[in-house]
Amino acid sequence: MGDRTGAGLVGSSGGENLETAGNGNVGAGKIGVLIGLQIAIFLSAIDQTVLNVAIPKIATLLNDFDRGAWLITSYLLFATVTTPVAGKLSDIYGVKPILIVVTLLFGVTSALCGVAGLIDPIFSLRAMDQLIFFRALQGIAGGAMIGLSFVAVGELFSARERGKYQGLLAAAFILAAIIGPVVGGWLVETQSWRYIFYINIPPVVVAAIVFTYTYPKSSRAKAEALIDYPGIVLFILCIAPLLLASSEIGKTGSVNSTSAIEGTISLISLVAFLIREKTAAEPLIPLQIFRDRIISISLFTVFVTGIGLFGSMLLIAMMLQTVLGVSATESGALLTPLMLVVAGASVAGGIAIAKTGKYKLLILGSLVLMEIGTILLGTVNKTTSPAFLLGCAAAGGVGLGLLLPIHSIIIQNFVKGNLMGVATSMSQFFRSLGGTLGTGLMSALMLTLMKQGSLEQAIQAVLSLYAIALAAAIVANFFLPEIELRSKEPKSASA
Repeated sequence: MGDRTGAGLVGSSGGENLETAGNGNVGAGKIGVLIGLQIAIFLSAIDQTVLNVAIPKIATLLNDFDRGAWLITSYLLFATVTTPVAGKLSDIYGVKPILIVVTLLFGVTSALCGVAGLIDPIFSLRAMDQLIFFRALQGIAGGAMIGLSFVAVGELFSARERGKYQGLLAAAFILAAIIGPVVGGWLVETQSWRYIFYINIPPVVVAAIVFTYTYPKSSRAKAEALIDYPGIVLFILCIAPLLLASSEIGKTGSVNSTSAIEGTISLISLVAFLIREKTAAEPLIPLQIFRDRIISISLFTVFVTGIGLFGSMLLIAMMLQTVLGVSATESGALLTPLMLVVAGASVAGGIAIAKTGKYKLLILGSLVLMEIGTILLGTVNKTTSPAFLLGCAAAGGVGLGLLLPIHSIIIQNFVKGNLMGVATSMSQFFRSLGGTLGTGLMSALMLTLMKQGSLEQAIQAVLSLYAIALAAAIVANFFLPEIELRSKEPKSASA
């Protein structure tokens, strides 16, 4: 790992910082863009959760119950692998045109999801096949929208300002996780499951219009206009089988022939991808970004906290229902305030960075809170009160929320302008990867341990392992360099 400039990621003061002596005021145009970004984040995130309670009804109506889970898997899979690709394209062509295209694509694919089964079979695809295929296309647009929203904040605001707005975007993501199941359940019970997708179209049109007329011209340095097509293919062949293998292992609790083949394909593709990226004229993911402590430590931390973001609700809900005997409805009601705590903390973390321009102590303190919460959760048993469990979870939730916007800001503050898109998108990618792999492996480990003991013991063992991962993140962040966050306004924020 190099020092702050060892990998050649930071430009000289002035040229590559892309900033002017602006006063940092947020104009009406940028407020419009922020509203559009929040719409994009919210829609993309809610489409990851809105189907959770609706899948059984949809699968029954489409006469294909066995493959209902693929409505979630196809979306998440393509959303995850698309994020770095969208970031790279934004480095080449700019955020604005790519963001407008993927936002409109999200609307088109939402409409296609809504009409699945109402149109003649496409390539002999039945209703469920059509819906799974259109959900995959929707995932491409949704993943790109999430990644590009954070890149846009990096383009429009100085590093000190970004904290506030990235915290708001993170809060929109969490709010969608809260509202999604409620909206999905209501629409399926009172209207039609097709409205789950149709309701996306009006706000998508609004967001696209907002981006078209309010997104300012960017003067950020562009990457060379070469697209690494072999790199994109190898990246997809590496990540897609890995995520599928993780899901398969999580369901069965063991490695079977299918997951073994998927893992082998992923490993071979990873080796080929690394070889390709070392020799490509304009690689999809420049490998030198991983050589620097700031980026490598940040991405490792994002990966670890991604496990907590996506896996914690699963574990806590399981503890409430199976260990403490709380009903599913009651556990849902108890978890909603907890998610609001995480959302509020993400906004607070962004504001703290904006005011101080410092991040290291905030990172360490947040990770310690997560560590304390995780360790205390590991002590929960049948005699524990729900209030104690939720108190422990809230402590960890505050730490998690405070961390959500930080590492993307650090990375954006550090890299050259022509790498901001791909570097920022890697932060979102590692968070999603941590959540997907972490949840899958967490489920597999619990299934394995349950065969040897109780569910309570299995949960405690999983929490112990996660506490070790958090401890490693704490140690790593002791070595995280602290570079002052820039407080001037980026050139790209000028009208």
